[in-house]
Amino acid sequence: MKKHLKQVYRKSNQEDKTKYEYVLTQNERNYSLGEEFFTTFINSLDQKDICFYPNTTELKDKICKFYNIKESNLLLTPGSTFAIKTIFESFDVCCKNVITSDYFFPMYQVFSDLYQAELKKASYSGMKLDIDKVIELIDKDTQFIILANPNSPLGDIYSKQTIIKLLETGVFVVIDEAYLEFTGEESSVPLINEYKNLIVTKTFSKAFGAAGCRAGFLVSHEDNLEYLSKFRSMYEINGIGVKYITYVMNNMKLFQDYFNEMRINKELFVKRLTDKGYSIINTDASWFYLKRYDKKDNLDKFNNLGMSFRTLILPDGEEYIKFNYDLKLKNL
Repeated sequence: MKKHLKQVYRKSNQEDKTKYEYVLTQNERNYSLGEEFFTTFINSLDQKDICFYPNTTELKDKICKFYNIKESNLLLTPGSTFAIKTIFESFDVCCKNVITSDYFFPMYQVFSDLYQAELKKASYSGMKLDIDKVIELIDKDTQFIILANPNSPLGDIYSKQTIIKLLETGVFVVIDEAYLEFTGEESSVPLINEYKNLIVTKTFSKAFGAAGCRAGFLVSHEDNLEYLSKFRSMYEINGIGVKYITYVMNNMKLFQDYFNEMRINKELFVKRLTDKGYSIINTDASWFYLKRYDKKDNLDKFNNLGMSFRTLILPDGEEYIKFNYDLKLKNL
């Protein structure tokens, strides 16, 4: 056994989600997919989807057409977490460094520890990151920069110009777009044709409401895929996941309408809470922050309404409830 693994911290991911009416801890979809939509999919399943290894040809073709890429640019993965793991495995990170911000997806630290890399963190001084602080951390041992866009958990968006500024350094840049669909912003995927040092990871877990399917992918220049694809699982996604995500791609208009409705109703919900006197910090993403201690403990109040949350200390030093908005809340 590798002795350093004993020092790697892994937090349990087990959560009893039956205790709450609204599970708002991980940006999972609570809002119903619709009875007709779901029933049609269930009725399309047969025993072969369980008994046989999956064929991903149709799914790859649909993803490539939607994002205007070639199959040689694409690697399917069981969720974007596995895509990020693949990137760590593909680079010579041991005893070198990877750069992110000081508010980041925890698995960046886990993978850095597993593969014995230093994770250097650019500091937020407010709710927006100064990208020059990231660039200042680059040195001869930097293997890549990894940033979620929008940032998770702070929720700020990095513009196309900001991402290009990072790419112009020549260092590999990984853009984790787990939450991008809810923002209405353009993906960085088209930039792979101009910048060979760009890798984009995406997931169907969040906006597409398919966390249980464990489906995602990464996109990059085909020269990079020659390396990244070596870590491909024999069968990238399970058979039911392949079939469901293909079904999602066939109904993309339905999901795009849902994304738009989410954005509109989130802003209305924020206004309602603000009008009631709650202290709120809004974000570019599908969540906002509500101050926990404001004369009373707001966490207890919302827990009692059947909502589960996580809390976070923001750059202002105060504790906030990370309020992941869901359309199920629109009539609350």
